[in-house]
Amino acid sequence: MNSFQQRSSWPSSLFTGIIGWIGWIFIGPLIFGIDTSFTMQLTLALGAAIIQIVLLRLLFFPLRMHRHLIIGILWGIASAAGIYYTACSIFPELQQHVLYWLLIFLYAGAAVGGFLTYFYRDDNKIHTEQQHNEQINYGRDAHWLEPFAFGVIAYLLAFLPYTQPQIILNIIITGAVSGIAAAGASHFSPDKWKHSYLLLIILATGLGLAQGLLTGLLFRNYPVDMTGNYLLKGAIGGMLTYLLTFLRGRQLAIKEEKGLL
Repeated sequence: MNSFQQRSSWPSSLFTGIIGWIGWIFIGPLIFGIDTSFTMQLTLALGAAIIQIVLLRLLFFPLRMHRHLIIGILWGIASAAGIYYTACSIFPELQQHVLYWLLIFLYAGAAVGGFLTYFYRDDNKIHTEQQHNEQINYGRDAHWLEPFAFGVIAYLLAFLPYTQPQIILNIIITGAVSGIAAAGASHFSPDKWKHSYLLLIILATGLGLAQGLLTGLLFRNYPVDMTGNYLLKGAIGGMLTYLLTFLRGRQLAIKEEKGLL
């Protein structure tokens, strides 16, 4: 079995942590208008992700993170705070905008801690239901990585044309994080809604438009480097991300109902 099909596996946990930390370490400064360096951001993101994931995974049960989602979030926040103050000794520039950086670290840490707990509890439920099976079938949940790609593709298309590597990287990261949100919306929406193309399109378009406009604001400092309005580009990227994710969710839901997954 591909270990990435199991969302609570070590490889999946590391991937979740790296995507989450890279996403917010890069998006956070765009939100708050902080001028920082690519090298520092990448080092912070990778270091924080690996340290937090290894620490929380090794102490997962002693910390009781398997008991409740809130516990996972709280330990995610606590570990992120420790990582931030440790990082300040390595990167003194983090102390120039303490409140903003602390918010970025705490949000990223809370999200990653919450996902670790949620993925464990959800996978554990699947294992319990299929404990007599020779091989665990994760059904549509095995495709949890696809929305990351949907978001990246959607935003790269929406923001065409572009030239600067920094903008391209921010577009990719923004798209990947948008894909996470779209995946959550699709996952928690009732399956009966997925049988109506019209309802699905209305829901995906509305949510994608709202989120897309917000993500477009992240590129407000690059207007001279883009052709077209950044809000419009963000809206298009958001809607495409949600449409692709919801339509794929519909396809997988129908396959699962027919026993084809």
